[in-house]
Amino acid sequence: MEAIRSLKEAPIVLARAVKTRQGRQTHHQLLLEGEEILAWAIEYAIPIEYLLVSERAAAVAARYEAQGYTVYTTSEGILKKVSDTSYLIPVLGVARMPALEWREWPAFTVVLDGVQDLGNLGTIIRTCQAFGIRQIVSTTPDLDLHQRKTIEASRGSVFATQVARFPDAATTLAQLKRQGYQIVATSPRGAHLQSLVTLRQQPVALVIGNETAGVAPEFEHQADFLVQIPMAPAVESLNVGVATGISLYELKLKQVLAMIEQQIKSTLGRELNVAGMLVQRALDVALRQVSELSSQQVIWMMVLECDGTMRVEDLCRQFGLLESEVPAFLAPLVRSGWVKAEGDLTLTVQGEEALAKLWFVVENTERRILAGFTDTQVQTLLAQLRQIQETCIHLMAGDQ
Repeated sequence: MEAIRSLKEAPIVLARAVKTRQGRQTHHQLLLEGEEILAWAIEYAIPIEYLLVSERAAAVAARYEAQGYTVYTTSEGILKKVSDTSYLIPVLGVARMPALEWREWPAFTVVLDGVQDLGNLGTIIRTCQAFGIRQIVSTTPDLDLHQRKTIEASRGSVFATQVARFPDAATTLAQLKRQGYQIVATSPRGAHLQSLVTLRQQPVALVIGNETAGVAPEFEHQADFLVQIPMAPAVESLNVGVATGISLYELKLKQVLAMIEQQIKSTLGRELNVAGMLVQRALDVALRQVSELSSQQVIWMMVLECDGTMRVEDLCRQFGLLESEVPAFLAPLVRSGWVKAEGDLTLTVQGEEALAKLWFVVENTERRILAGFTDTQVQTLLAQLRQIQETCIHLMAGDQ
């Protein structure tokens, strides 16, 4: 742990520089002011270059150093100079700027068209995160989300927000149109009530305008929907952060309703279920060419080989059978002499031999199913499926 005594030392010079927007843009680094903001940065895996800690907070400095961070101690006066405050912020950090650019266009994005207030920016970002929106658009190239007030208002959500920046409203509008967005702009002069708009099955771009001037004329004239939020006569306008929350809630709901069929077809559960059924049917076709068994029966034989014995109730539970279906399920296996069904179920020696022969059919079919995958991709896929299984087990057990 090194002590710093001068404003001219490199860590202090850099920290003071990245306090400003120009400094952040030049160095691609930012200043973390206070332990709460530092904790958010750590939570979002923002790389911390070093910390500046008050020389009177030796225990705090030691704690961060023990966690592996580079720590410099310095005077309260220097810390105030760095943070440009009349009061002491005892812990400051310099971190690498998170990657904020993005290339793939999401199904729903928010366009910031000249929003100026730092608190409003943070509130909008936090609201976007609450609705699963992590990619936003700016109609100006100099949008800066890393002012302290914005970070605080967003509760650190800016660290997980990506931004696509454009030079002006016209360029932004043209790009959104090229990407197939239906553009919804909010304005007191809107011709549609937001709650009554019917969205199409297209991606949505919600445009949020300047606190005073509203959205740019390009959006007002060329948006697919220019909407207003109905209010009581005594209320002239809503805070832009509040208005954004209302709009996001209504429009996200409408988007889901407009795209409900597509959404249902692409859910995780359905995709896994369809994939599982198709794999099982492909195995059934292959096995029926050489035996009277189904893939479910062969897979059960594999499980039985591993477990040694199994009760009928365990068979029903693990393979989704009704008790009345068990005799038909076991009949060809017992008839072939491959399974003993006297008391607990067991695999015979002949069953083990049959399983070894049938395994080649299963293995060859699986190889054909995965023919387009590399060995690495297959291992990754299996690992991901196991992770999904483990997560589901934890959820069923009530784990958070």
